[in-house]
Amino acid sequence: MRELERRYANRVAVIGVHSAKFPAERATEAVAQAVRRHAIHHPVVNDHEFKVWQAYACRAWPTLMFVDPKGKVIGRHEGEFEVSQVVPAIEQMLAEFDAAGWLDTRPLDFGDAGPAAQLGPTGPLAFPGKIAVETRGRGHVYVADSNHHRLVIMGLAVQDGAVHHIVGAGTPGLEDGPPEAARFNWPQGMAIDHRTGVVYVADTENHAIRRMSPDGGRISTIAGTGKQARSFGGGGKGPETPLSSPWDLAFLPDPAARAEVAPGSHEDPHDDHGVLFIAMAGLHQIWAMDLANGTLGPFAGTGREALVDGQRDQACFAQPSGLALDGAGETLFVADSETSAIRSIDLRSGEVGTLVGAGLFEFGDVDGAADIARLQHPVGLTVWEDDPDGPSILVADTYNHKIKRIDRRTREVRTFLAGELSEPGGLAVARGQLFIADANHHRVAVVDLTTRALGTLAVDESRRAH
Repeated sequence: MRELERRYANRVAVIGVHSAKFPAERATEAVAQAVRRHAIHHPVVNDHEFKVWQAYACRAWPTLMFVDPKGKVIGRHEGEFEVSQVVPAIEQMLAEFDAAGWLDTRPLDFGDAGPAAQLGPTGPLAFPGKIAVETRGRGHVYVADSNHHRLVIMGLAVQDGAVHHIVGAGTPGLEDGPPEAARFNWPQGMAIDHRTGVVYVADTENHAIRRMSPDGGRISTIAGTGKQARSFGGGGKGPETPLSSPWDLAFLPDPAARAEVAPGSHEDPHDDHGVLFIAMAGLHQIWAMDLANGTLGPFAGTGREALVDGQRDQACFAQPSGLALDGAGETLFVADSETSAIRSIDLRSGEVGTLVGAGLFEFGDVDGAADIARLQHPVGLTVWEDDPDGPSILVADTYNHKIKRIDRRTREVRTFLAGELSEPGGLAVARGQLFIADANHHRVAVVDLTTRALGTLAVDESRRAH
């Protein structure tokens, strides 16, 4: 839509209509936050009672309706689309309306419903998406400062607000290079090779996987062409393979890799080994990348949007948006957002299972045993191996604005934290603390896992740790 608005400025007016699937998306403030997060400059109608949806006989998300200058519906397109698919039809319509003298090309002023509605936050973070923590040496906290199109790196041992590194120029784009010049576009999940300190980044709206040298170093692109994949592919060499909205990453080390680089070293051995799992939200699949040879492709999921268990090549996911490996590296857990489910992949047998969740339209805010528990669009999770109450998974139950705990032995679901978050996303546990990307509050919340005290990670751009 951004490309259509740019190409046909003052000739095509775009009006968004938000007909929400999830109850949490029906609140006008939630819609306003989404408008700011996604940099939408056209007016958006909150169709919370589905009146517009019904009036236009919509059947699918998204539906694109074409309305002529006289107010008559003259066409529709259901489902995702590429600009090239609709440009010929728009060009033909505009030519006809021009010839008829119907077009008024004076700029439209939508007032408070237009670009003014998109004014973003003014603090150091803007809609942070995901969190990663490096525990080598004194450690670092990596924040995907998504709407600032950059990574912010803070200290783990000393959380005094001093910034260790800012990586990314702060404007959207796809450029490699040193940290101050490289550009991202809405980065989300990160994964760290703790052997070398290399950080891998899901650069979501660039549809790419980026690599960052140790300690806030040089950025390079290792997968993705910068264009969104519109069909299911078999994978291939990283830079030659189109991806679709990679949302999160998990790194599985190679036990045969050579010795660890000393903590704090800026040395980059360029000795990437291991498997990088990718939550490919746009294709409803989990992909895997062999970092040693640079190839990647589908690992689990057929690409059909559904909740289906079974062997990984027959199972189905729906917009997987969060990944976490258990401590033994034997199970990959998945936040399967559109089914409001938490899934598991046994990396030894290839079996996909469901811990919590029942289907695309089964969601809610219900604690209890796994068969009755319900979540609402979870997008992040982390494994808490040293939970004093037994091994567990902490889940960012995003649209319920809560953190839920799943007991890995009993599959019991309980609310862990509620009341002070707004659309939490990424999670990470390290050194007795839980770090939460509290997206709509534009902060990283920090929970002391012993006392359950909640604080905020200080970020002061005027102070640098180095």
